[in-house]
Order: sequence, then C-alpha cells, then structure tokens
Amino acid sequence: MNGERDDTRELTAPLPPPSFTMEARSAREARIAETAGSGNAPPPGHLHLDGLAFRVRRSPRRRTLALTVERDGELVVSAPESESMERLERWVRSRLLWAHRTLARRNALQAGARRPEFVPGESFSYLGQNHMLRIVHSLPVPLQFDGWRFLLRENERGRAHDHFRLWYTAAGRTWLPERCARLARLACARPARIVVRDLGFRWGSCGRNGAIYFHWRLMQLPVRLADYVIVHELTHLAEHHHGPAFWAALERALPDWRERKEQLDREGIRWMGV
Repeated sequence: MNGERDDTRELTAPLPPPSFTMEARSAREARIAETAGSGNAPPPGHLHLDGLAFRVRRSPRRRTLALTVERDGELVVSAPESESMERLERWVRSRLLWAHRTLARRNALQAGARRPEFVPGESFSYLGQNHMLRIVHSLPVPLQFDGWRFLLRENERGRAHDHFRLWYTAAGRTWLPERCARLARLACARPARIVVRDLGFRWGSCGRNGAIYFHWRLMQLPVRLADYVIVHELTHLAEHHHGPAFWAALERALPDWRERKEQLDREGIRWMGV
C-alpha cells in the first residue's frame, strides 16, 4: 500500500518484539491523545488525521511516498524533502482506511499472542512442524536442534527468547537463499542479496538494489505460507507497486496466492509464539 510503492504492508505481520510493552504503547498513545486534544497544531513533521498521528520522515534522496507501521505501532510517512504538507495530507487521507485496518489487525494479533514459557515439553514451530523443548543441564551451546526437538541449556532459560531468535535467524540464512533460488523461476526474478533480521510488523520487504529482507519469524511458518511471502517479495523485484501489474504477475507465479494469503492472515498468529 504505498502510493508509489509499498512492498510488504499487504502481508499480515508478526507481533512486535517483547521489549515493546503495553505500558510503552499506552504512554505513546497518551502523548498522541494529549497533543491531538490540546487544540494546538501538530508539531513540525507530524500529521494528525482522523484520530491517528503520523510522523513525517523526509529524505532528499526519496522520490515516492510511503506509509509504514513501525514495530511499536507508530505510523510513519516517508516523503521527498520537497513535498508540500498540503499534498502530503491529501495523500495520507486517501490511505486512512488502510491505516485503521492495519492497526486493528495488529492489535488483534497482539491480543491473541501466546507468550512462551520455555518449559519442558513446550512446542516450538520450525517450518510449520512442532518440536518439543527439552531442558538439559549440559550442552556445548545455549540452544540446539537435533532434528526432532529443541535442547535448551538450563542456565540459559532467562535468555531463551534471544537464543531462539538467533537460532531462527541462522536457520533462515541457510534455508531462505536456497528456497529463493528454487522459487525464482516462478517469479522470473532473482534477488541481489537476502537479509534475515527483525522486521517488526512485516514478514518481508523488497528493498533497493534488488535486496530482499525476511523476518526471522518466517522460519516458524509452514513451507506453503513461507513460499507465499517469498514469491510475493520476488515479484516486487520486477513490479514495484501493488497495482494491477503486480497482482497479475503474482497470479502467474503462484495461482493459489489468495488462499495462501488468507491462511496467513487468519492463522499466522499460531506460529508467532517466540
């Protein structure tokens, strides 16, 4: 969704990381409400429309407009440095429905998230398959996967989230390039490089210079849904918008993309435990 280009906002996204607390969100929302209700004009670089606050981020190198939701729920409008506030406001107004829907979906995901306890017998997903966790006293590394279960060293339970994040990231750096190579023929495009990292509120992103970014949480999805995200981003290498040409190209590459997307929207929270 991005007037010129919005590579990943159509994808239902994972929850923000645990470091973003409800208290932090409430404080941020309180600041927004206080400013909006004061009767004063918003500070420079901000827009308040339809009960929502948008931070405007300008860049002399940017040529297009984009609207994104940051990991803490902040709405950010990226714009060229010379863009007038009047035109910017009109453009944002045309995307208010998307902003409200995206925030509502994000809040629903956050409310339904299962926080892991990292206890013996707990299940963790790897490419859609559940694997039991076993706590052990001795292990050469903090976290290990032996092919059918996760092994976590007992004295590392306090940092278990970090260890799982690092493990999924490392697994993605091996699996995702191989999978992209296999699916590239469907999208008729190959990425210049693949990066696996925390993307906050997004499953994936197609960046400049042919780079594709994937959230490490993608490694928890079933292969069928991960493939949808991959092909979606590969298609963006040739079609930079979410216009008719993009959807037509995605249809050719993955005829059942609608079913996969609907399943991801509906069930994605099941694989967001860590």
